[in-house]
Amino acid sequence: MRLVRSTLLGFFLFILSAFCLSAQDGVEHKVKWYEDALTICNRHGISMDELLKANSLQYSTDIKPGMTIVIPARKAAKSASETAAPQSAAKAAGAGAAIAAAPVALAAGGAPSQPADSLMQSTADSLALADSGYVKRHLLAGLALPLNGAGGGSENYADFYGGALLAIDELSQNNGLGVDLVFVDTREEKNGWSKFRDCDFVVGPVSGDDLKEALRVLPREVTVVSPLDPRCEVLLPFHRNLIQAPTPGYRQWEQSIAWLKQEFKGRDKLFVLYEKDSSEEKPGSAINALVDSCGISAIKYSYKILDGRDVADQLIEQFSQVPDAVNRVLIASDNQAFVNDAVRNLRILRHNGCNVVLYAPARIKSFETIDVENLHSLSLRMSATYNVDYDNPAVQRFLLKFRALYNTEPSAFAFQGYDLMKYMLLLKSGSPDNWENQAISKRTDLLQESFLLKKQGQGWINSATRGVVYGSGYNLDIYNQFISIKNENE
Repeated sequence: MRLVRSTLLGFFLFILSAFCLSAQDGVEHKVKWYEDALTICNRHGISMDELLKANSLQYSTDIKPGMTIVIPARKAAKSASETAAPQSAAKAAGAGAAIAAAPVALAAGGAPSQPADSLMQSTADSLALADSGYVKRHLLAGLALPLNGAGGGSENYADFYGGALLAIDELSQNNGLGVDLVFVDTREEKNGWSKFRDCDFVVGPVSGDDLKEALRVLPREVTVVSPLDPRCEVLLPFHRNLIQAPTPGYRQWEQSIAWLKQEFKGRDKLFVLYEKDSSEEKPGSAINALVDSCGISAIKYSYKILDGRDVADQLIEQFSQVPDAVNRVLIASDNQAFVNDAVRNLRILRHNGCNVVLYAPARIKSFETIDVENLHSLSLRMSATYNVDYDNPAVQRFLLKFRALYNTEPSAFAFQGYDLMKYMLLLKSGSPDNWENQAISKRTDLLQESFLLKKQGQGWINSATRGVVYGSGYNLDIYNQFISIKNENE
């Protein structure tokens, strides 16, 4: 069993960071699916003009997810904790050597490096548990990832690993929580599940097949967390020790409609746009069922994309143009081309004097053909499973620690590793007999994700989402607790 003491975490992080490269005049950055130009500027403390000039671009909308761009260095001198390298923690460190070797060195009794230890002490997150029911005790945590250390490493899962280690270190230092970590690289150890038999919980494995096997082997006293794949929800009816961490898409729709209902006023109208002859338009569809049960009479309109601009002319006859009335709209489709066309038509209506507010799940942000300016114009209310508020002091502290220790920018995987590990440590460090009641009664908001568990079948599913409002001037407002939905045990 590969056992890593949390008190030696600083030594591991120092080893990993020693392999990283530092930035000079600028760094390359691959734009993530959740980023736009303004987000990147805010995170790195640069102006839009500086970013566009460094990349020979004219407009902010030219920066799209998947592009590799240059982040210009700030003109002022930067400290080591503010410098980011162009590679992920895994790639820069040569994941196979650094990650695989570090736990072995720690297990052999290596001492923490003073520079890394001092850095940890000075930048540790000051958040402490406010829950009076907190019980200090020792936990054995498990982590199962397809790291592929021997094959050169997986960048995403190494980032996940790095984020999880920071969560362990934070609770160890700030809350005096003793944590041992059992790690299994599922690419190298196909049948390593028995190593987790004594764990309080295991984050992972990632794939559905590995998850099934782990649940078959492990005793029911070991809580297993499905970290990334929403499709693993199908296993919940059969396993009372399974937690599905990603909030599924239909829960985002549920939250979007609840949000709309909360903001709806007497003279407002609710419109639902469908692609004609699509599965979503059928009476028995999940979205239709949610709309019909919300208690607001909806005007339903369907059309084909080929209908063109005639759609806006037909809709304006039904949309309210009363000054104090709002036309609240849902686009019931996952077809990128249709959603893009519907957003364009709604923007035309807005230009013609209709007050329009759009509600949608986070999937709308992944549609590259939609101009983000249109989403701001429609005051989009987006229900998201993952969203990072870079104005949050806790996020800023995490960024400083991650950059300083790994010399690179944290990806969404790094935030996810931190959030899941911290949530499970908090949940399991309370009264052993009360963690289930706490999970269904207390919402926990962390860096990228929020958690509020709901019983589903025998297992548990995360039902929490975050509300993001697209405001004027490209502002994004984050509402972690924007609605209240009854959370019943089923």
